[in-house]
Amino acid sequence: MFAIYDYSNFPEVKVTFNGGPKDDSDFQLFLDQWEKLYEDKNNFTFTFDMKNISYANPKYCYRIANFISELKKKEIQYLLSTTIINFNSLINKLIELVFYIQKPIARVSIVYEDGTIKVIDP
Repeated sequence: MFAIYDYSNFPEVKVTFNGGPKDDSDFQLFLDQWEKLYEDKNNFTFTFDMKNISYANPKYCYRIANFISELKKKEIQYLLSTTIINFNSLINKLIELVFYIQKPIARVSIVYEDGTIKVIDP
């Protein structure tokens, strides 16, 4: 699995990415775990540690944008904020594509290798 969820500091949920999704079912598992957090009906924050992610197929940008769009239709939003730790310029372009297609659910802070932070508001 390319995305490992760590709930040990809940309500902060840390997701560590390694490599890239090996196939569509691997990516779907990442989305299913995210959706389960909504089913649990507790507020939470995300930290996405993307330091070790490799290439991801751009088709996943569209899938995650659609997923975010569907989550935004829910009456209650449990995701309060997201921090993305990203050191890869290619992955940064894919993140920008996702948020170009679909605004985030909650505030997103992207932390770059040089320590700069970019904030994207819904």
